[in-house]
Amino acid sequence: MISIVIPLYNGEKYIEETLRDILHGAEGDLEALVVDDGSKDGGAVLVQKIAETDSRVKYFYKENGGIDSARNYGLERAAGTYVCFIDQDDFVKPDMFAVMREDIEKTGADLVKAGATQSVDGVEEPGTDARGQTVVKKGSEAYHRYLQTLVMRGVAPHPEYEVSVSIWSCLFRTEFLRNNGIIFESFCDYEDDWVTCIKAFEKADVICLESRTVYCWRVHGQSESHNRVAHDRYIENFYNRYCGLSVFVQEAVKDTGLTEREHMMFAREMQKRAILWALSNETGRGICGRTIPESEAVVKHVVWSERKKGLYRGMLLHPLSTTGYGVSGGKKLYHVLREGFLMFLLLHHMEGAAVRLNKKYLHGRWHL
Repeated sequence: MISIVIPLYNGEKYIEETLRDILHGAEGDLEALVVDDGSKDGGAVLVQKIAETDSRVKYFYKENGGIDSARNYGLERAAGTYVCFIDQDDFVKPDMFAVMREDIEKTGADLVKAGATQSVDGVEEPGTDARGQTVVKKGSEAYHRYLQTLVMRGVAPHPEYEVSVSIWSCLFRTEFLRNNGIIFESFCDYEDDWVTCIKAFEKADVICLESRTVYCWRVHGQSESHNRVAHDRYIENFYNRYCGLSVFVQEAVKDTGLTEREHMMFAREMQKRAILWALSNETGRGICGRTIPESEAVVKHVVWSERKKGLYRGMLLHPLSTTGYGVSGGKKLYHVLREGFLMFLLLHHMEGAAVRLNKKYLHGRWHL
């Protein structure tokens, strides 16, 4: 049986469509565990109505704790041999579960990761219908390259080894996750799916990468990630939490054969993110509860702390891999120029100017 864990938080608009899509397209035994993470809309009622007529749907309520806690709640209660995690507003291809079940059973993999696409304002970008499995065994050169690409998110030196950072199109052996103590956790914001994928890749003996597109991420203004882009959320103790994330990801690629130059590129990227994300956290449209001088002091502390570690060469020459995420052309150029200008101010002891400009005019946001 496949257990499908679906966190629910104010998902009234899409949850019914998502659930019916899953149930209609599924083959074989499955259970859909919908974990209500303290929703305040009518989504719970819709799920409960479906559960009354379809025993495969199981509804759970818990106090709000974030998407990572909802996923862990569902994982604890999963009864299936296999488990996957789907977001409340996305949709799956009709053969998703059949394809991934066949792959994991045929290859003996600990996890299968298939292709995913996205739908923006109802327009789905092209995927692939071509079946093809790449079996990756722990310790092989390919294993190291795929792990590098997963961890480094756009800075990897081997782009031909492409692998998504999302959890959506993965199917895991449930006991594999439990036996290795793999759970969802966030260091800073909502990167729990990325972190979990890294931990799973590190622990897996065999990984199956399926080329077929089986999942579609629906991008819209009310989605969990994009709603936060529009309404920034202040993150308490951001820098300490970010340092934990930085150590985690750099440890993950430490023994994968990176050259000294590649290590430097990645460390520079993480350091640049630390500085820009700290600026974003203090000057976003959310409520941080501090005055501009107080926020300036926080940003100065971050810059000073990174200087103490030693600033990496090329900080002003190389834009972040996340710069201009999802944009191109003139808009991307603006993102790159804005980032470079703010970094110049931050690295030349003009943190106050950077704080004021970003808060009042530029509105740069980097914690994606």
